Amino acid sequence: METISLRPGGTGPTAGTFASFAMGSRPQAPSESTSKRLSSEDVIKYTKDFIVQFRERCSEMPVELATSPLEVVINDVNDDAMGDDTAAAQWGKKEAANAEKSDGKSDAKDWKDKPEVSSGEKSGKESKNSGSDSKKKSGGRVDLTPLPVGTEGAEIVKAENAWARGATDDAKTKTTRAIKGILNKITPEKFDRLMEQLLECGIDDAATLSETISIVFDKAIWEPGFCGMYADVCLRLSKELPEFPSGVEGGKPVTFRRILLNTCQEEFEGAGKARDELESIADPNERAAAAKRVKVRTMGNIKLIGELYKKRMIAEKILHACVTDLLGSPSSEPPEENVEALCNLLVTVGKELDASPKLPKQMMEMYFARLAALADETSTLDSRVRFLCRDVIELRKADWVPRVKKLEAMTLSEIHAEAAAALGISPAQTEEILFPEADGWEVVGKNGRSASSNNLAAMGGGKQSSLSGPYVAASHKAAMPTEKEKLKRDAQLREAARERAQAALVGPATPATSSEPAAAATGAMDAEKVEEKTKSLVNEYMQVADLKEAVLCVKEIVAGAKDANALAAMTKHMVAHVVDVSTEKANDLMAKLLAACVKQCGVSADVVFADLENTIEALEDIAIDVPMAPKLLGVMLARLIIEGALEAGTLNAATLKIDEGAVPTRRDFAAAALKELKKNGKVGLAEYVTKSGLDVKAALTGDEKFDGPLNAFLEKNGLKELC
Repeated sequence: METISLRPGGTGPTAGTFASFAMGSRPQAPSESTSKRLSSEDVIKYTKDFIVQFRERCSEMPVELATSPLEVVINDVNDDAMGDDTAAAQWGKKEAANAEKSDGKSDAKDWKDKPEVSSGEKSGKESKNSGSDSKKKSGGRVDLTPLPVGTEGAEIVKAENAWARGATDDAKTKTTRAIKGILNKITPEKFDRLMEQLLECGIDDAATLSETISIVFDKAIWEPGFCGMYADVCLRLSKELPEFPSGVEGGKPVTFRRILLNTCQEEFEGAGKARDELESIADPNERAAAAKRVKVRTMGNIKLIGELYKKRMIAEKILHACVTDLLGSPSSEPPEENVEALCNLLVTVGKELDASPKLPKQMMEMYFARLAALADETSTLDSRVRFLCRDVIELRKADWVPRVKKLEAMTLSEIHAEAAAALGISPAQTEEILFPEADGWEVVGKNGRSASSNNLAAMGGGKQSSLSGPYVAASHKAAMPTEKEKLKRDAQLREAARERAQAALVGPATPATSSEPAAAATGAMDAEKVEEKTKSLVNEYMQVADLKEAVLCVKEIVAGAKDANALAAMTKHMVAHVVDVSTEKANDLMAKLLAACVKQCGVSADVVFADLENTIEALEDIAIDVPMAPKLLGVMLARLIIEGALEAGTLNAATLKIDEGAVPTRRDFAAAALKELKKNGKVGLAEYVTKSGLDVKAALTGDEKFDGPLNAFLEKNGLKELC
């Protein structure tokens, strides 16, 4: 016989307990933990037949249940208090409705039986009632219940006129957006590249031209630190953009310069009116914010006018008209805003106005006499404005050199040069100081090589490739440093780098009693000292490739060398560096430096050729270890001949220095030199050969059994004219 549990929720071990309802809570899903807490003695079970016996007798609800406020009881009290949307109010109504439809035949059926609903019908009902039922059940939240297996979700259909960013914009709007995007990204470093993009944006009519000027003008006055750069933008656009016809018949053509100057003039003349309108704003906070905006626009416009004058886009008479208007009548004091604008204008263009040949000196003296009167203690101006006037007067007395440099847009090279000047060293040495090497890290390109192989070898047990064995992590002997320790370590590294950089120029620090500084000052550096300074010079030159800086260092070494033997140590190390490094880049840089040594630094050509000749004489042995040496030295000699540092005859002399038994080495050396002379020579190859007196047949003929005939070799190497 089937048993029925009186616990709410029906039969089964997972049904909920009556305690949750007795506490006034709503029906909840039964939990396994609550059912396990009830023992078999606490649960009373009745059979279905036993309960059916009371159906005829218990047809009305007892008074206690009819007036009970418990949510578990369905009565009129709970219906009125909780409404029809609650779960308790709907409990049991569905079963009663089904019973009425079946004419009372449902009494014999199990009350738990429910008709099965197909998946398609169920999904249709769910989609139909999703808009109302989901809101009632979840209070407006989206129902994330997964669809039944095998049911396809609603297909997303893209509308024909779906919204997309910029899809409905016209060509003018797209052009304006592109111009704003370019001006937002422009910097002195990217100026040329972005200006090309700006010119190709499609500024092809007067309306677009006016919009472009408005954008540039607003950027300039709201970013006064970049006014100089935006003045360059205006100068470039005024030169590149064409004229456009006027919209008025018989009117003047529309040009960039005319519209820009009109915009500046309207802003300048409207500043006073904008300040007068501030009085009509009742709210003090809004008035202060509006006053600040007016001041920023006024000062930005004045700064832009000054920068445009420095670019010769504004005539000098217009500038004097601005100064006169700002000073006002001599019989009255001008507004404080005008005096402040005048000070900013003179700071920007005062140096140019003082040096102008068109301006009489008496006019500038008159301007500054008026400023001196405004800066006097008897003036009614605010103290801040009076001190601004004094600052401009002092700036003129100091030849317009400011005590504190103002922040302006700079390129990376200008930033590096400023950092070098602050550190008191040459610009070429800022890289090591700003980015010191330590703890296995290195700057990319140091010495033309990478230390990654050494690091991998250290981590991988001496193996030079990550493919030759498993990766072994580096062992950490200490814990990660704290932030304070990192700052201390970085300061120490920078100080050490600075000391090394200074030592590379002036040599290691020695006591005052030492005679070495005095010897260097009087030109008494021996060969060892010269070689040490040359190593530092070459290493730095190979990193930064700054020929001008290298020439200055060479001149210092030449001036301090004790004698010709000491000076020869410098050129000897330069030639040896090419052989040691054995790269085309090092060969190219060193050839330029050696040519500059002869032509600009007073180094004798005989000294350079003597060191080169000694290396060429041992070229047969060098080529065994450095196969590229003959070709590199041949190219170096040819470039020195092309630059005029060495005579053409040195080619024949150098070739004869190579032993006759070293035919392949001599052949490679001579062929590399001749190809370089043909490629980059200032005269024809035949003329170089004639001047040098080179015996082409003796220099280039090899073993015909292995190397082939001479003519075939010349044609193969592009030297057919020497056949």
